[in-house]
Amino acid sequence: MSNNNIEEFSENEFDEELFEEFNEEKKEEEASGRKKWNGHIIFFAIIGLLFLFAAIRLILWNRGVESGYDPNEDNSEFDTEPLDYIQPLNSTQLEGKPDDNTTTIFCFGNSTFADNGADNRLAKAIKERYNADVINVSFPDSYQSVKYTEYNAEDFPEDGLSLYHVTNALVNGDFTMVDTAASRLSDEIKAKADYLKTVDLSKADMVVIMYDISDYTDLRPVMDPNDPTNLLTFTGSLQASVKMIQEKYPYIRIVVLSIPACGKTIDDYYVDGDIHDLGNGTLSDYLGHEANVAISCGISFIDTYFGVINVENRDKYLVDDYHLNEAGCNAIADRISKLIVLND
Repeated sequence: MSNNNIEEFSENEFDEELFEEFNEEKKEEEASGRKKWNGHIIFFAIIGLLFLFAAIRLILWNRGVESGYDPNEDNSEFDTEPLDYIQPLNSTQLEGKPDDNTTTIFCFGNSTFADNGADNRLAKAIKERYNADVINVSFPDSYQSVKYTEYNAEDFPEDGLSLYHVTNALVNGDFTMVDTAASRLSDEIKAKADYLKTVDLSKADMVVIMYDISDYTDLRPVMDPNDPTNLLTFTGSLQASVKMIQEKYPYIRIVVLSIPACGKTIDDYYVDGDIHDLGNGTLSDYLGHEANVAISCGISFIDTYFGVINVENRDKYLVDDYHLNEAGCNAIADRISKLIVLND
């Protein structure tokens, strides 16, 4: 050190002083029962705890928790709200209703009401629920819409059995189209065409209309925004037919049952109604526009798409993902009787 009045001391003296101070601190810690924590130890301890916490969370996440899901449980009623629209008739509409003390229901459609002929399960189930006389005027292999603007009996006679032409025959007594079609098809169809001439639509208390997915699989347009009664479209034929009945017989309660939820195309290809668009919209698109027609016409609409038969329960209610079985017919009839109370 320099001679500037600074006290000099040796390196050994400095080490001894530090050692004595360290010993004094250690003795104080031992006497008090406390230890000084090293900063590095604390840091690495915190890092370790964080890693441990993250590892535990990852293990729990991978393992998951029991959800209570039962794959066999039928929870279809909670998946989507059905598009039901129930419209009773008012007193003015009922003024001209004949009183014959008999409940009479007419069923229009294709396979839904035509399967098994006179032993159709859906028509029978409706008959039982209402204790009614059921008049089944449906035709197998028919469509709600027509395929051609001009009737072509040679190439496609089935157009004469469409909803509109069957309705026209019963409302206005014009059986030309129906007879022409029947003469080119089968004896069964001829017999049904002759049967139409023996029934009286004016006695109906209720008309029920239900067609399967045939219009959809045959690529019939769902609607025409420029012509809401275009018979070439699924909803156009429905609206034109409903209006024809309403104008002639305003006291008849009209109920449309929606296009079904599930089925297969003509190539046996399974259809998911919310996904598969074959060219003119998905099945749910057809359903939505069908409901809109019912609302605009002031008639009742029962949603069998979301309200009865769905993708999860189709094996219970359908045969080959297409035709209604007995359980499916009963389920639909139960829903009709639950929602529709016929006017006295």
